Amino acid sequence: MKTGYVLDFSNKTFRDFVRTSVGKDIFDEDYEKACDELGYPSHSKANRLRCFWDIESDATVHKLLRDLLDYYEYLYDCDNEKNWKLFEKAKFILDESLETGSNGEEFFLQREFDVPDFFSLGFDENIVTMLNSRMNEIRICLNNEAYLASIFLIGSTLEGILLGIASQYPEEYGRANSSPREKNGKVKKFDKWKLNDLINVSYEIGFLKRDVKVFSHYLRDFRNYIHPYKQLEDKFYPNKHTALLCEQVLKAAIYELSRIGNFIKNEPR
Repeated sequence: MKTGYVLDFSNKTFRDFVRTSVGKDIFDEDYEKACDELGYPSHSKANRLRCFWDIESDATVHKLLRDLLDYYEYLYDCDNEKNWKLFEKAKFILDESLETGSNGEEFFLQREFDVPDFFSLGFDENIVTMLNSRMNEIRICLNNEAYLASIFLIGSTLEGILLGIASQYPEEYGRANSSPREKNGKVKKFDKWKLNDLINVSYEIGFLKRDVKVFSHYLRDFRNYIHPYKQLEDKFYPNKHTALLCEQVLKAAIYELSRIGNFIKNEPR
């Protein structure tokens, strides 16, 4: 942003973008005052963004950065090696800050996703009907404080979706380093894979982002409490926050998996 510009934004489009993303007016006088106080004499778009990073909460900054990164991917289509490497580096930094930051769960929970469109995953009508029914049942459990039941249902739904995706992309999943193998070195059949395997391989081949991988493993661990003695031993009694985090994992995974077509198109060869 050496020139003072931010991507291809005009003043108006930049203001509209930030307002849509986080509900803030980037041209508010508070950011102008911050520019002066923090040693940015110009009130350019770039300096306003730098001040935004300084004075807004971590969660708000993270949300705007993620949306800007998504816009960068759309704007440049990441169809050449230079743009792709820059995009991947920025994505890694953003996801790394989510994983290591003290407010990681807050960042993750604040992400917003549309109602899941299971047709976008390439599934047929019968399985889409089943998945929509499961999503409705998950909401019923959450609304009635059946948090443990909701976690079990969310975990099994995620596993089924990842298995369905693996079946659609057998070459990508089969050649991954983290693919589970038999003693003879041959990749196991997909129906023998565990949720742990599906998560790790989906991340390795780029179908899931780092933050979704991290929180998916939380969900996997929680789902293991389907065994009563294990739950009793660890004294695991999930609350609303835990259940909502698990639901967010499922929504985020569906969102990421629905973008596989774009990923395959932009993957360097």
